[in-house]
Amino acid sequence: MSIVGTVNRTMREIPKSVKTSKTPSYETNVLKAHLILLATQLILLILLVYPRDQYDKTFPLEDIITFINITSSLHLPVIMVDSAVLEHHANQKRQIHEPCVLCRAKHPVTFLLLYRRENPFDEFMLQLQNVNFQISIFFNIDPPELPADIPNDSPICYFIKRKTMIHLVLLHEREGNYWWYGSLNNDPRADSKLKGLGMSFYSLQAMKTEGALDKFETEHISLDGISMLVPKDVPQYLREAAGSKFVECGLNRAREFQRIHGKNSTYETTKFSHRAWKLLSRAKTILDKLGIRFWISSGTCLGYFRQCSIISHSKDVDIGVFITDYSEKIISEFISHGFTLKHWFGKINDSLELSFLSGDIKLDIFFFYEEEEWMWNGGTQAKTGKKFKYLFPRFTLCWTEFLELKVRVPCETRVYIEANYGPDWFTPVIEWDWKSSPPNVQLNGLWPVEEWPHVIQVYN
Repeated sequence: MSIVGTVNRTMREIPKSVKTSKTPSYETNVLKAHLILLATQLILLILLVYPRDQYDKTFPLEDIITFINITSSLHLPVIMVDSAVLEHHANQKRQIHEPCVLCRAKHPVTFLLLYRRENPFDEFMLQLQNVNFQISIFFNIDPPELPADIPNDSPICYFIKRKTMIHLVLLHEREGNYWWYGSLNNDPRADSKLKGLGMSFYSLQAMKTEGALDKFETEHISLDGISMLVPKDVPQYLREAAGSKFVECGLNRAREFQRIHGKNSTYETTKFSHRAWKLLSRAKTILDKLGIRFWISSGTCLGYFRQCSIISHSKDVDIGVFITDYSEKIISEFISHGFTLKHWFGKINDSLELSFLSGDIKLDIFFFYEEEEWMWNGGTQAKTGKKFKYLFPRFTLCWTEFLELKVRVPCETRVYIEANYGPDWFTPVIEWDWKSSPPNVQLNGLWPVEEWPHVIQVYN
């Protein structure tokens, strides 16, 4: 409707008694209310037709230029990873011209740098201070779990401030061939340091938790006339960064388990652990290639959480996959990589479970289904057609390092383990009945006999 039409309609809708009323205050109030409504509509129309440019035209580019010049002169290859800047850079790649891409940066502006002990950090700080930057360093002093390959006094980031705030996140290379970064909370003085900078923990783009990133390629580009490094595949980087939360295996808990229960290190157990690691590594390669998220589950997850290793008497490897990530290519890919399909139980929409063999070691893939309060996977007894259901409180996924492999685990690992193994999970159990031992198992009916050829497929 046009503005003129709205005015005419407004005037028509004023009751005749009001137009001829001898009470001016009432008529005035009615007109004021309609005019306020009209003005609001007009403002909304102007905003729709002429949208306000959503960036800060006063952004102090000179701070970024100075920072880039100093890091370049010291051969410190910092990588711009500010999410707003990368998104707008991706738009420019699609030939959508946008003025002042850096003006769209969030506060603070985030960069990454691969940490190396030989980096000239003293000279870096001196040059920044010479041009009036304020600097605060955060250290990995008190992490939730101490990484085996990172000293607990290692620097994890710099905050650099003049007119704008720059957050330089330090990436540490891990044995699993990926990059790790710490959480600001790993520094006991994090709160006071942030307050001193006028910063809030919740305004940060990175380091609210520990994180892990696959190594990625970078490229030099020009943003607003400034040459800098960015991830070569921006969409892939943004996806990875959004799901980068990391939890460390509990080495202290593993040492305590070994102290109490000893270490089973016979030739047979050592051989099995190595072969199980190779099987998990191959499964990771296949599923990563297919873009299918998986996590270590059941006994494999218990071994990770309790002792940071494979349970030597388990004789198999267990992983979980959300049914929404199921792909018909899974079976063909595993077979083409030397696995043998051992069984298919269930349907895609109900209790699906796949089992593969590599030599005499079994890989079980349990598919998980989501309900409002629970997540669950199914089980099938081949000889009776009985269905079982294993209930877990809802969980999210985190990265971890397990036997030098970057794999996922439920972030709420202890809750997940206690659901499946009960409060006595720390005590080894040799005899385990998958149909009755887990505290979270319940009978879930029977497969109709006529469906057995499809839902119970066992292969030699």
